[in-house]
Amino acid sequence: MSLAIQVIELDGALTYEREARVHSLCQTARDFEMAGDYESARETLSEIWPQFDECPHLDGLDRLTTGEVLLRVGVLTGYIGSSKQIAESQEDAKNLITQSLTVFESLGEKGRVAEAYSDLAVCYWREGAFDEARVTLGEAYKRLEDSNHELHAKALLRGALIEHSASRLHDALSMLTYHVNLFNSTNNHALQGGFHGQLATVLKDLGFAELRTDYTDRALIEFAAASFHFEQAGHTRYRARVENNLGFLFCTTGQFAKAHEHLDRAQNIFASLRDRGSIAQVDETRARTFLAQGRYAEAERFVKGAVQVLLKGGEQSLLSEALTTYGRALARLGRHQSAQLTFEQAAEVAEQAGDPKSAGEALLTTLEELGDRLTHNEFRIVYERADDLLSHSQHLGILARLRHCARRVLTTHKRSAEYFEAPTFVHASEQTAALLNAARTVSLTDGCVLLTGETGTGKEVLARAIHGWSGRTGKFVTINCATLTETLFESQIFGHRKGSFTDAIENYEGAARTASGGTLFLDEIAELSHQNQGKLLRLIERREVLSVGSLVPETVNVRIIAATNRDIKGMVATGLFREDLFYRLETFHLTVPPLRERCDDIPALATYFIGETLRRHGKQVTFTPEAITAMRTLPLKGNARELQSLIERTVVTAPDAMTITKEMVEVMALRQTHRACFADPWLNFSLKEEVSHIEQRFIEMALKDADGMVSRAARLLGFKYHESLNSLLKHRFPHLLGARTPVTTRRRSIIRSNAL
Repeated sequence: MSLAIQVIELDGALTYEREARVHSLCQTARDFEMAGDYESARETLSEIWPQFDECPHLDGLDRLTTGEVLLRVGVLTGYIGSSKQIAESQEDAKNLITQSLTVFESLGEKGRVAEAYSDLAVCYWREGAFDEARVTLGEAYKRLEDSNHELHAKALLRGALIEHSASRLHDALSMLTYHVNLFNSTNNHALQGGFHGQLATVLKDLGFAELRTDYTDRALIEFAAASFHFEQAGHTRYRARVENNLGFLFCTTGQFAKAHEHLDRAQNIFASLRDRGSIAQVDETRARTFLAQGRYAEAERFVKGAVQVLLKGGEQSLLSEALTTYGRALARLGRHQSAQLTFEQAAEVAEQAGDPKSAGEALLTTLEELGDRLTHNEFRIVYERADDLLSHSQHLGILARLRHCARRVLTTHKRSAEYFEAPTFVHASEQTAALLNAARTVSLTDGCVLLTGETGTGKEVLARAIHGWSGRTGKFVTINCATLTETLFESQIFGHRKGSFTDAIENYEGAARTASGGTLFLDEIAELSHQNQGKLLRLIERREVLSVGSLVPETVNVRIIAATNRDIKGMVATGLFREDLFYRLETFHLTVPPLRERCDDIPALATYFIGETLRRHGKQVTFTPEAITAMRTLPLKGNARELQSLIERTVVTAPDAMTITKEMVEVMALRQTHRACFADPWLNFSLKEEVSHIEQRFIEMALKDADGMVSRAARLLGFKYHESLNSLLKHRFPHLLGARTPVTTRRRSIIRSNAL
């Protein structure tokens, strides 16, 4: 045999050996890929694919092997790009997979072509281009061979995923249930886990959309099955996704502790995998949970981080969903302008990607969160866009939300030019969230509401919110009962039959008639005289008022909300307030706690007040996040007005571009006497006055706890002799002498007097 022939045979053998090795590497990489271990799959291919951002080395490979390498590298580029949120990774993946398609088609490899089309559809799905994904997957279906059960099952799973993402829930459910036998017949745990997980997700969303608790219960069973199969397959990543979905399910059913428990598990797993994209999705789910709990500041923090990660990866549907959640958090914190811009960005991102469902939901959420701040025309335009984008949705929950907004379009059209703007009750604490949830429930009824709480806690803001949530089309009319005389009350509430009080009639008209179809808010109700209490009781019981110039009573449809900062039950007990009126007003009784009892609300309120004040005064003053958090320690008397006043005083007096730090806030938190502002916390400071004020406060508290008995108060304060406390009261705090219990004169001993 000649040397030339030997060389040729040796080259052929080496080529064959290399191609066999590359095929083996591709198969091993595919096995890692099926287990969700994308980094190990990439390392397996490092011999022919040394760097992620480089093209694979294809020199010397035959056409079939070339196509196989391009497919594996393309699929892994998509997965790893999603995990690490690498820009343009999905475009790179599509290019590589399309090149493999061309190779396989030229070789007549129908099965490989079907697989490539199926993987290409996933890239379109990640980008939110659901129509393109659906069409591409259709090409895979055409080339599927009946004998390849696993590829068929994988394609069906991806089809259900696409339909679910496009809110075609019933189509997704039909696809899965019709082919259940196909999935049961496979021994591939990853595919079985994918089937149960996708079925669970569809059932979960259908359960919430159609109020089907049986679907929700089935979803829990399917999630458990999915977790089992993923564990058997060693697919840690998908098991973490099940945990994320369970977190969302429990969040939606109000089981927040369980929701956070599952989200913590998902977070830990994804963190161990360094999967930034999935961590961002968990953060977005956690933000939704915090929103449901009313913890808006925490929700904003988590979803803001998720948005920053998802902005880089090109997965537009996930980005749009995160932006929508971010907009909702901003709206709840009172940052309305930022919220509106965020919602618009969410809709634009989704529309450009070809995801009408996410775009429509962003617009729908705009109406729900900011509708009261839009004019009728603005509301109508946004509604029409949302309705057009969601016209093919099978999600009954979304369609119900659309119908509600449609009713609001009609309602706002009928309203007068004086448009009611429901205020935002800014908060972050769970305690306040529970109060607002109760208020939302109450708003859907027609019963009277009694709001109690200290001055400045937000009773009128809550009353206006109840009116806004109620959907009533009439006006919100406020009357301060402390300023009413008998005649003025009659003029304001009922109108007047004769001309004796013409001025009052012209200025006030009949408030109940004015508020007909709306809400009559009676502030400081405890100050109402007995005579006026009787008139109000008749209004509540009969729903009638007298029209001006008429003896014929007129029926009014008005909701009564009353508020007081006094102990109205105590007033009933002493006969100062009518018992029958009290019980009519107390159909629903809500107590607004003072700010000192809900300190978690202080940073959220501070953020809101800072934003409003800076816009109003056009100043550039920065409050660090640590400074805002430190405001929780401020000794506020109990109302938000004090905090608002302090922030406004700071913004007005601070020089432009000043930064308010945590240390400045801490000085203000310790001060008990004259208040300056955060910008100059040491202004007019006197250590002697501060210490004296603290002494006074402790003495007041001790006397109160001791029921005025000086000897007991002295022991509480650590004095050895009570005369020391008496001396302090006489010489330094004489104004506190009245807090002592009057001294009882000792009775003289009869024995001693007789002895004398």
